[in-house]
Amino acid sequence: MNLLIGAVAFLLGSIPSAYLYAKLFGKHDIRQIGSGNVGAMNTARETGLLPGVLTLLTDFLKASAAVYLAAKFGDASYMPLLAAALVIGGHNYNPFLSFKGGKGLACLGGALVMIEPVILIYLLIPIVIFTLILKDTNTATGLSMLALPFLLYYITKPDTFYLLIGSFIALAILTKHFVDFNAYRKGRRRLF
Repeated sequence: MNLLIGAVAFLLGSIPSAYLYAKLFGKHDIRQIGSGNVGAMNTARETGLLPGVLTLLTDFLKASAAVYLAAKFGDASYMPLLAAALVIGGHNYNPFLSFKGGKGLACLGGALVMIEPVILIYLLIPIVIFTLILKDTNTATGLSMLALPFLLYYITKPDTFYLLIGSFIALAILTKHFVDFNAYRKGRRRLF
């Protein structure tokens, strides 16, 4: 059963909401416009507020659904967190879009609401601090993911597995911010 839940989580993550809404509302391939990121922010900037909001909600809900199914039907305590990792992996490295995807932030939010919502509040602290220092929200958000494994470990469950899966999730999101780190290094500052 756990294998089936994992497969469903990955497939839910692979629903390319930004791609679908950009095609529906603007007849664009979201990978070819703006930043090329298959996520809500690029969709909102390049296709409009409505498709951007719909992308955000869909990505949030597909992660929430994956974690809910894992909690309800999984037979191991770690299944919700593993489902979160798989849904984010499917979203960030979408097999249906030549392994291009979003940054996984909306999926992370949807997953954490189901796992432990207080972690979202704790994650905001380094995001705000880094944003104030760096004057760049994207870079600040990417760097703040370094705190995620430790938050999962200390707040959710002090188990090495939580630290490892949390590290995988953080890495999956952090690597998608490399383009932001590079742009920051070249002088770009963007608060939103």
